[in-house]
Order: sequence, then structure tokens, then C-alpha cells
Amino acid sequence: MHLLNKKYFYGDINFATAPSSTLSDTQALMYMRNWLLEDLPCIAGRREVLKKRYMIEIASQATVPDIFKNYCHKLKEGKTIACLLVFNNADYMRDSKSVSQVFYYLAEEMQKISKVSARALANGECLTKKVTLKCPVTGIMTEYDDFECIAFCPQSNNPDDPLYDPLMALPFPAVNISSDMFAFSNFVADMVYQRHKTSVVGLSADKEQTEATLNHCVMQWHRIASKTIKNYEALTDTTLCPVHLNDTNDQWVAGHKDPAFAEQFKEAHTHELPILYGTRIVKEWLKFFYHNGKFSASGLARDGEPKN
Repeated sequence: MHLLNKKYFYGDINFATAPSSTLSDTQALMYMRNWLLEDLPCIAGRREVLKKRYMIEIASQATVPDIFKNYCHKLKEGKTIACLLVFNNADYMRDSKSVSQVFYYLAEEMQKISKVSARALANGECLTKKVTLKCPVTGIMTEYDDFECIAFCPQSNNPDDPLYDPLMALPFPAVNISSDMFAFSNFVADMVYQRHKTSVVGLSADKEQTEATLNHCVMQWHRIASKTIKNYEALTDTTLCPVHLNDTNDQWVAGHKDPAFAEQFKEAHTHELPILYGTRIVKEWLKFFYHNGKFSASGLARDGEPKN
């Protein structure tokens, strides 16, 4: 099924495909929440929606700083993992603008929490935030340096647009904020509690069981990531935009950089899968528990690289 082609009916409201005219903010939130629950190809993201840990807010340039502040507060309280800022602006809906135009608009809307200009954001720079949180695995306060703000828009699903890339498509112009490192850490904490009814710290008295459990979590996260990529590949015209796993299933190829807030030029990039970066993270956790008692999250989630 086309990524944005499903019709939704809620009460007397008929949401036909992606909205092309103004909805009330309440309707827009209703649409977005249900789309995320029913049609989001990203399995990890849908998991957080189901657990009610995905913060979804109608945003504007004026409200972005307060939304981000509230998101950080909820992160520290353990109430959320990711945040989606939805810009309910009819001028930038599906058929009215190009991807490039929407990305410039979103960059301007987000500029108040950026250290670089809106133009730089729209042209491949990162909007990365650092947030200090209690690590769900080690239990210590940890600085996460990879809370990335990423732009999405309905137009990314248009194969006639030069920036066609369904991985960046959502029914509304939107910006997602999340940390791969923190999301994986929460996944591990959830898995450990589900299997052992304790925290990773509580489990750590048994070194052999801890190592085996953490490695199992890597494989589960890897399966989720691999399935997500296959979901997007099935929705993408890969003659126009590359999306696929590599032959050894430890990297994947996409038509964009990661991280980057937005881009005006598409180029195939190779990105690590959890079998690589998750294994690297687990090694650092094991060092924390059984060696020097130190842990840093910085640099463990690595940038994608241009594909040769």
C-alpha cells in the first residue's frame, strides 16, 4: 500500500489520504496519532506509540522552544522516548509545495533551538541536542549527544519530486526528535525487566547471564531495524531512491545522510545496523559493570557515510 494513501474515518471526520486542507489542531493530532499506530513502517517508533511514550505536539515557530523544554522534562521523568512536532499549516500540505520548500519552512520553524542558520539546516547541517539523563542500563547520569531533529513531509512520498525519499514522509510537515542511543537503552531495560523482572543493574551480579541477555537484546533490536528497512523498501521506488540491506545484513543503504536535519541533494549513504553499533554499545556497558565503572554514550552512534 502507498505510504500515505490510506483513508481514515473517526466519527464524522473523514481523513482521505494525506490532508491537503486545514484541519483543526485536534483533528490533526487525531490523524497523526492513528497514522503512527496503524501505518508507521518504523517498528521501533510504533512500539513507543503503543507504549504511550511518543510525545506528539502541534508546533509553531513560537512554541518550539517550550515544546522541546517540556520534552526534556518528560524524558527526565521517564514518561517519553521520542517527540514529534507536527506543523499543521495548510500552505505546506501534500500538493502545494516541493520537498525543498517544506524543508526550508521547517528549518525556519526550528531555528530557535538551533546553533546554525535555518538555511544551513535545510542544506544538510544537523540539529543535534545534548540531554543528560539517567541511563536505563547503567543507572548513572549520562549525557546523550545524539538527540537528532529530523524533518519530514508528505511531499517526500512524491516520486516526481527530486528529493523523493519515502523514509522522510509523514502525513504532515513534521520534525522528529529522538536519540538512537537512548532508545536502544530503553529497549534493553524493557527487555531485561520483561525476562528477569529486574533492572540491568539488578541482573549484573550474574555476569554470564547479563552478557547473554544484552547480546540477545542486540539481536532483537537488529531484527526490528532490519524489518523496518524492508518495510520502507517495499514502499519505495528503489530505481529513484535506494533503500536496502547489504549482503551481510550488517549495514543498510539509504538515499540520505544520517544525521542531517534536511537535505537539498540526495546521495546514497551506508549506515550501520544494530549488529554493529549495538554490539559496540554492549561492550561499553560490560566494561562499566565489570571493569572500570565508567560509561560514556558519546560517539557510540556513528554517522552514515557516502556509499562508494
